Amino acid sequence: MAMADVLNLGAGNRIIADAVNHDRICHRPEIDVVWDLNVLPWPWSDESFDLIVARAVLEHLDIDLLASLNECWRILRPGGEINIKLPYWKAEAAYSDPTHRWFVAMDTLDTFVPDTARGQEYAFYTPYKWQYVKRPRLNRAGTSLYAMLRKIAP
Repeated sequence: MAMADVLNLGAGNRIIADAVNHDRICHRPEIDVVWDLNVLPWPWSDESFDLIVARAVLEHLDIDLLASLNECWRILRPGGEINIKLPYWKAEAAYSDPTHRWFVAMDTLDTFVPDTARGQEYAFYTPYKWQYVKRPRLNRAGTSLYAMLRKIAP
């Protein structure tokens, strides 16, 4: 996969060489796209990327996780993947950042995965579905949840 097929959402200081690096403000020269992710739709066309890296960004948005993951689904190509990091609700560190709007439990992402009990129970939340490439796991500090999801047909 060519790196131009990678979108680094909310890059901050974690720049990915040859990827499309996005942030809310242009605070470094490597930021390619400046956009407030609370404004929908996002500036990328449908099916633009094979991989989205969304580490420590979606929890800062005023739009909820459902809306942001739906938008990620839209801009990923069929079979595209998202590498996601979100704050774990039980961690004090999740609440110490005053810009955090959302926190997740270990089964929150199951809501979007139809082969899980939660995904079946709440299938009506969104037509945009995912499958796990890597199931949610906590980082060593127990403060963040990491997962990788693959876009599947609605």
